[in-house]
Amino acid sequence: MAVQQIAPIVKTEAGVLPNLVIAGVVKGGTTSVFTYLSQHPDICPSSKKETCYFLPVRYGGEPAPVTEYLLNFKRYRTERYVMEATPGYFEGGYKLASLMRQQLGQARIVMILREPVERLFSFYNYQKAMLNISKDMIFDRYIKLCENIPYTEVCKQTNDPYWGIQGGFYANYMNDWFEVFPDSIRVFFFDQIKRDPALLLAELYDWLGVEAVVPETLRVENKTISYKVALLHKAALAFNMKAERVLRLFPDLKDAARRLYFTLNGQPFEERMSSRTRSYLESVYAPYNERLAHQLAKRGYSNMPTWLVPPA
Repeated sequence: MAVQQIAPIVKTEAGVLPNLVIAGVVKGGTTSVFTYLSQHPDICPSSKKETCYFLPVRYGGEPAPVTEYLLNFKRYRTERYVMEATPGYFEGGYKLASLMRQQLGQARIVMILREPVERLFSFYNYQKAMLNISKDMIFDRYIKLCENIPYTEVCKQTNDPYWGIQGGFYANYMNDWFEVFPDSIRVFFFDQIKRDPALLLAELYDWLGVEAVVPETLRVENKTISYKVALLHKAALAFNMKAERVLRLFPDLKDAARRLYFTLNGQPFEERMSSRTRSYLESVYAPYNERLAHQLAKRGYSNMPTWLVPPA
């Protein structure tokens, strides 16, 4: 995993395309890493974190005209990297990765993986916070719903709120990305963000070939919280979606607004996962984690988190 040459930025008459994409996984810490990297002077972030440009491919569709993609990178000046982050790309597998390679060339691809049981519980709470599932639903009921929907149905975009369990089967997609981007993909772990985000950034900077610039703050971004009043929360979600491009220009204002909103209408999730449910889910994910560990080992990864290293 030696440092490679910086991928050239694809330039067109209408603008530039990214040469750095954070492509997975959902609830894996991608917002934090995107926010950290956005503060680097050699990296131009997309005006909206998740452009979702290639996402239709995952669901059997086609992306919009590339001119729409270019609109996300109008702030580019002379930076060495142009970046976007759409974690839902990961499960698009070979077809999505191939189209990305065709349009973006040898772009750098970042994957951030999270222990799948914890990721599932976070995804479940996120779907509640986005008003996609009932606030009154309990986790065990959610698991049953996810398991009872046939794969041919749960893989449809309309059923994305119930993709929770499937979203942790990383081994089903990892080799596709390695095949398409053999020399320009790097896998990191949510464990690194929690343990030492500065060290993770140092590894990223070294791999990207840019100067190590540590942001002033390295807090975990996009923490999911519950709400008190649904109508107010729905309005806040709509506002955030419309105003994201502007709010990302003024991060201090965004943080202040978020803190104020959480004070007025936020509340922590109170539900906890039972040890019985955790054990069951760990057994579900165990064979996939074992496959993933072998896939990563073949690519030279050795310092893997404990959830990928079975007990002796």
